[in-house]
Amino acid sequence: MKYLITSLSITLMTLGCNSHHLDKQAIRFHEDGRAKVTVALTPIYDPQSIKLPWSLAEDLTDLIKNRLVSKSKVFMTNAPTKTSDDLTSPTLIEHYDENTSLNIHYENLKVKFPNSEFVVFLELAKHQIYPKQESDTFFDKLTPSHNLDLAMRVRIYDLRAETPKIVLQEIIEQKHLLPKQFAILDYSGAVWGKKTYSISPMGFAHTQFAKEVALHIENYLILAKSQ
Repeated sequence: MKYLITSLSITLMTLGCNSHHLDKQAIRFHEDGRAKVTVALTPIYDPQSIKLPWSLAEDLTDLIKNRLVSKSKVFMTNAPTKTSDDLTSPTLIEHYDENTSLNIHYENLKVKFPNSEFVVFLELAKHQIYPKQESDTFFDKLTPSHNLDLAMRVRIYDLRAETPKIVLQEIIEQKHLLPKQFAILDYSGAVWGKKTYSISPMGFAHTQFAKEVALHIENYLILAKSQ
C-alpha cells in the first residue's frame, strides 16, 4: 500500500509538471507544433507628449499588446500582466533609448532582448484633431464634426542573425470622424480603463487604430518567420 501511494504521488507530480509544460508550449507553439514568432514590443514613443489626464502612449501600447496576446499568433516575450478589462490606471512601462532615437546601437539589441527573434519600436507620429471642412450638404450642417488623424511609425528589427538588422519601416495611418460634441472628452467621466472611454468616439477610434497596427505587426512577423 505504501508503495502504491508513493507511485501515485510521483505520477500526479509528473502529470502536473507535464501539464505545466504543455500549457507553456500551448503559448509558445502553434497546434501543429511549429514555434511561434517570439517578439518584444517596446513602449510607444510619443514625441508630441499628447496632453490627456493619462498617457495616451501607454494606453495604445497596452491596446496593441493585448490584441497581439489575444490573437495568440505570436509569442510576446514581454506580454502585459493585466488585461484591458483590468486597466484602471496607467501601468509603469520600461522605456528604451531606441524608442526616442533613430540611431540604433545594433549590438545592444541582442543584449536587451535576448529571448526575442524580433523587436518592435513604435512612434506615435500623428494625433491631430481639427474641424472638418464643411460642405453645403444638409448632413454636414446638421452634424458638424471633427477629423482625428492618426499615424504610427513602425520599425521592426530581426535579431536572429549575429548582427541585427532592420527589416520593416512603415507608417500606418487612419482617419476618423468625431462628432463635434465628442471631439473633446469629458475627462470627469470618460477616463482610461473605464467603459465610458472605450465606447466614446475617441476611445473607439484609438481601439480601431491599435487593432490595425497590431494586425500589420502580426502579419509581417508571421511572414518573416516563414522565410
